[in-house]
Amino acid sequence: MPRRSDARVMSRAKPVPFCADVTLRGMSSSEPTAIVESAPLVQPSERLGSARKLRAAVDLLRALTEADLRFRYGRGPLRFLRWLLEPFALVGVYLILVTFVLDRPGTAPGLSLAAAIVPFQLVMATVTNAMVALDIRRPILLNMNFRRDLIPVSSALTESMSFSASFLLVVVMMAVYRIAPTLMLLWLPLVLLVNLYLAVSAAYAASLLGIWLRELKPFLLSFVRMLFFLGPGLVPLSQTSSGVRRLLELNPFTGLFESYRDVFLTGQAPAAWQLLYPVAIASVVLAVFVPLFQAEQRQFAKVL
Repeated sequence: MPRRSDARVMSRAKPVPFCADVTLRGMSSSEPTAIVESAPLVQPSERLGSARKLRAAVDLLRALTEADLRFRYGRGPLRFLRWLLEPFALVGVYLILVTFVLDRPGTAPGLSLAAAIVPFQLVMATVTNAMVALDIRRPILLNMNFRRDLIPVSSALTESMSFSASFLLVVVMMAVYRIAPTLMLLWLPLVLLVNLYLAVSAAYAASLLGIWLRELKPFLLSFVRMLFFLGPGLVPLSQTSSGVRRLLELNPFTGLFESYRDVFLTGQAPAAWQLLYPVAIASVVLAVFVPLFQAEQRQFAKVL
């Protein structure tokens, strides 16, 4: 039993901030290892200023994203080449088929299709990543104290790195159809932000549904794929009938696909609803699933 003087010394001791390098390891030796370097772990009791909190969140997101990228692309000298060629391996062959083999009507059908596939791939890949993000990070979720509510955001940022290489498909299609870029490319940063915002909202929903409905993951992914075909993915909205068009406009991907087509293909500014409607849908999803995620994160240790 400690002496009274020792107890006084222990009571006056200041807590040491908990900050450590986090190692993300799989549960078996056959699984790859990713390292989250210098990820600041924020104690709930710490009273940080808003600037310090923001910096800590940015550093944590960077560390989680770097870990995901190393997990996917490795550390060798060929990882850049893999990052560059992966979009062509996924959809490049299909675009070549549409462009050079199939005789499809319409203006630049290959470019029109690429303008839909590229933004959809970001959301689809983010959903796929987010569904397993909690399982992959099981060791640090069980043993480390950090902001778990940033994990879905890191899934979207990871896929956005892969997504950036997909724009080479658009560039190739524009060169094939001899379509010159216009000043409407100035709208591209805003369209990209809407695309990423939609992906982040989908990541929060996918993270929770991935642990609530483990057996139904294939059906959830199939539902997301259905949204591509239930929108103007294969056929532009202008080539559909008025009755079908109203139904397609309910799909949040519709405005996004048409915005990319306006920027790259038609050379006109996106309509306001094409950007505002996906933002509204994403905001509703975030309003529902972010509080649920924050409440459920206390139970992750029990369900993982």
